[in-house]
Amino acid sequence: MMINYTKRILILLIILQLGACSIFSSRPEVDESIIIKGISGENRQFILAGLPSYVDEDEVYRIENEKELALLSILQEREDQLKVYYVSDNEISIDRTFSYIESVIPYTFNIVITEIPYSRKDVVLMTLYSLEIKPNDTDYKRIFNSASEWNDSIITTDMGIREKIKSIHDKIVLNTEYDTSVLEIVLNASVKHPSFSAVGVFDYNTAVCSGYSRAFNVMAHDADIPSLMVSSISMFHAWNLVYDGLNWKFIDTTFNDPIPDRDGRVLYSYYLLDKKQFLQDGIHQFDESTDQTLTAEEYIEFAEYVYPETKQ
Repeated sequence: MMINYTKRILILLIILQLGACSIFSSRPEVDESIIIKGISGENRQFILAGLPSYVDEDEVYRIENEKELALLSILQEREDQLKVYYVSDNEISIDRTFSYIESVIPYTFNIVITEIPYSRKDVVLMTLYSLEIKPNDTDYKRIFNSASEWNDSIITTDMGIREKIKSIHDKIVLNTEYDTSVLEIVLNASVKHPSFSAVGVFDYNTAVCSGYSRAFNVMAHDADIPSLMVSSISMFHAWNLVYDGLNWKFIDTTFNDPIPDRDGRVLYSYYLLDKKQFLQDGIHQFDESTDQTLTAEEYIEFAEYVYPETKQ
């Protein structure tokens, strides 16, 4: 029951002083919309900011909140674009943005935030930001191939969404053993340990809760099943929020694979439960809403934002 809760966020500051003539622009400073294909195939609209000519970057987005920045980063990551440039009139919490991104992207990563104030005579004219996702594993893409291979062995075209969810759940539980050895690992070193990622499940058949949850996430996404990873700092634990075709439900593959591991044993004590049912054991805890943590309701709200077709 261990999750890597150390959020690696590096903030860089680059100060640019402009000459007197630099504030005049020959490029139109008019915002325009851009359509990006969403995770479920539905078109999502973002705003490209119209910026002065002294800004070199061609694609700079105007961001309103953390959910929008997270979704944009997630969609761009799926197109192998790990850095996005943005401006905002609002204060954007990078910790909260990290939590949203982490709930979808199934590998461990750091975030690098670059802040570039453009100023003239010590007066800041505008501030440009970039958010870059830095995977901890240089070969992180292999988990997508592994997920596809595992799904090919268990999922058939005639299955409904609930059958697919059960097949993925059972495949992970039957082929993974909880890694008790990581309890001795220094927390800061955990971000690169395979047991904290889906790599532990696919390559070594051993993981901790975040590895179980990330493996479920990437397999669900590969099977076109809406899914998020839920992290609880108060519990040092992670599980999944998955859409069963009607509602968003919680699944804890780690707790359904108790210690000691036993071949062929799969439990369903924490399987497709709503929040009330999930909390009945008196063990599971959702975090309160803070700058760094999300509540159960905030996870569901973000899930419906990422997958709008699931919204009731």
